[in-house]
Amino acid sequence: MNTPLIAQFDLHHRLYNNVLEDFTDEETNRRLHEDTKMNHVKYLAGHILNSQYGIAQLANASSVEPKWNDLFAGAGQSEAKDNFDYPSIDIIKDEWNTIHNPIRNKLETLTPDFLSNTPPAPMDEFAESRGELWAFLNHHIAYHIGQIGILRRGFGKAPMSFE
Repeated sequence: MNTPLIAQFDLHHRLYNNVLEDFTDEETNRRLHEDTKMNHVKYLAGHILNSQYGIAQLANASSVEPKWNDLFAGAGQSEAKDNFDYPSIDIIKDEWNTIHNPIRNKLETLTPDFLSNTPPAPMDEFAESRGELWAFLNHHIAYHIGQIGILRRGFGKAPMSFE
């Protein structure tokens, strides 16, 4: 059930890890161009993690406890900070990898009736149903993985692996 959405969820898991490969913690905390407000990699990685917590919430994965919402919240509630003591990129990636299976296991149990229900507030402003919200969050995660992919190239790194 929900095979296309779960396939995207699994794809994002792999690409998230791949796009962050070979970045140092120092690089992830630095903007590509200091004279712009372009987000740095660490903020984007944390923001994507925050979206994953949104998927956990819509799936009622109560075992997943959000971390660092004040640092990485979406919808304009946070922004990248310079010279800030964020969690390390390794800690952020570890959290991403730790919560993947509990969320995925819960997603596999969702029924079409459940997915047609209205999402919880405040996420109901982004979609009319839980299924639409899941698709929206999948797209949102892919968008930001792409941004990190562009930043990889700006930092002189090899393109992200798709394997």
